[in-house]
Amino acid sequence: MRTDWITVRSLATLLLVTGFLAGCGGGLTASTPSDFESLIDDGWTEYNGGRFDEAQRLFSKAKSIEPTRAEGYIGCGWSLLRRQHPDSSAVIFRLGMPHIETLEDSVDAICGLAGAYLANGNNNKAATILQDYPVSDVSRGFPFRKHDFLIEAGHLEMVQAMALYRLGLYTSAESEDPDNALYHLNNVLAKPYDYTSPPELMRKITEYLDRTNGGDWL
Repeated sequence: MRTDWITVRSLATLLLVTGFLAGCGGGLTASTPSDFESLIDDGWTEYNGGRFDEAQRLFSKAKSIEPTRAEGYIGCGWSLLRRQHPDSSAVIFRLGMPHIETLEDSVDAICGLAGAYLANGNNNKAATILQDYPVSDVSRGFPFRKHDFLIEAGHLEMVQAMALYRLGLYTSAESEDPDNALYHLNNVLAKPYDYTSPPELMRKITEYLDRTNGGDWL
């Protein structure tokens, strides 16, 4: 079984959790919208190149220019997660949530936040993320186009499965209980699976995340 930081080398792509982008509301400041957009674009360029310190600096500057638009928070949250600062990442994602206005960004933010919770060992929060931030149609929320990783709805299911597994909430047979790791696993895989041992359930979770590159941020 992997260590908890499967989880930012192996979850930085996830799972469920970034804010609402195009169409995000927010009043204009003395700076023009193009200043904000340029900083966001440059931030994702740095992020895609693996320069997460510089990406965070650019996203933070964008956030200060347009504090009521979500993408600055989203970029900061993901950059901090990739820098292995899950506690700070979770704070930034939560601060950005009130500014989210579109489904696409909400799902991305929720996945980032769930990943931060999982990485810092807050398994209860990761497992119950959709109780605090419900998304009515998760499948329409992917992908968020500017970052270099593909977030799928299944990543959020797998984050919840891993969190519930860590909490000891799993069975060896198919279950309809959403507070059970196997329930979330079977929502993703093509057919229901039965498990005779906990390591087998974890193996399926990590195989899925690695196959979809979701393991890179867990």
